[in-house]
Amino acid sequence: MKSILPLFLASATLVSANTWPVWRGDTGMTGVARETLAFPLSLSWKFEAAKPVKATAVSDGERFYIGDAKGRFYALAAADGKPVWTFEAPKDSIEGSALLVDGHVVFGTLDGTVYCLEAATGKEVWKFKTEAEVRSAPNVFTRKDAPPLVLIGSYDNRLYALNAKDGTKVWQVETGNYVNGSACVVDGMTAFGSCDGLVYFINAADGKDAGKVEIQNPVANTIAASGSTAVLAHYGMQVVALDTKKFQPKWVFKERDFEYFASPAISPDGLVFAGERGKRLHCLSLADGGEKWSFRAQGKIDSSPVVTGDAVVFGCDDGSIYSLGTKDGTQLWSYEVGQPVQSSPCIAGGRLVMGADDGVIYCFGAGAK
Repeated sequence: MKSILPLFLASATLVSANTWPVWRGDTGMTGVARETLAFPLSLSWKFEAAKPVKATAVSDGERFYIGDAKGRFYALAAADGKPVWTFEAPKDSIEGSALLVDGHVVFGTLDGTVYCLEAATGKEVWKFKTEAEVRSAPNVFTRKDAPPLVLIGSYDNRLYALNAKDGTKVWQVETGNYVNGSACVVDGMTAFGSCDGLVYFINAADGKDAGKVEIQNPVANTIAASGSTAVLAHYGMQVVALDTKKFQPKWVFKERDFEYFASPAISPDGLVFAGERGKRLHCLSLADGGEKWSFRAQGKIDSSPVVTGDAVVFGCDDGSIYSLGTKDGTQLWSYEVGQPVQSSPCIAGGRLVMGADDGVIYCFGAGAK
């Protein structure tokens, strides 16, 4: 999908084709794959981990990297799902997704530890201890003539910037409540929400405040950014687009009184996809927030949608994984797991990988169901 690349080059310098290095696909956290899956898909393999699997996999195209509820972190071969290596995080569960950066894989655990491992071998490189659980996935900010910064939030009410080479703290930002979602990168800033009801815009290089927007409701998920627009969905039952230059709302969408926990996606053609706990996935215009269509599932949608070509993919608490056409919401394909699917899609190397509450990691590839 060559047409996607120019839109995201500024915010996605670590991304190459056929990979999924960060939990929303790129550093702008847009939830867009750089390859197109053709539906229907068929089950290629599955791997049994500790349930529930809430983390989303990341991938270099050859392996999928993901943690489970017993603190085991796996590198699974993309071809057959067999473990290449396994790392034991001894104290607690892994709910947050990982980050691939400079040959390393970085992730947090519920005991508040951030680990960095060699992606090739699983050998520990460094670890950093926060003061509370880490549920968010790390992101990366690339610096000129310096190692990248790993950006990661904690329930100790902080966002940390860590030196990707050795794990030393470069800066931290204090908020008034938990930082549950991940930080996106936009225009040299990192933007993230807190459960204190604020969205923070921080100069990513030095951690200095650039601006804030008061949402007045907890922001438990990850903001997506495209161009000068950042989109979030929050517990106040709204989807909000923010101007990243003026730090003020562009538009607000609210149709029903249901919370948003899933993170939104922004497609290259200007569509926003947001799933809510009222069982619906909404498709909105990025330009003005107008609704294009909505799809009603049979359970709440805490799985964050991902766009692949003209399809959007997500999981649901009704026990199914869905693929819909982006133009009109027509159902293209579904797969019944039978238990809630709260992790989000990872699309890499022509495969779709998702974990579920049954403890199974599922991999799908081309072919009829």
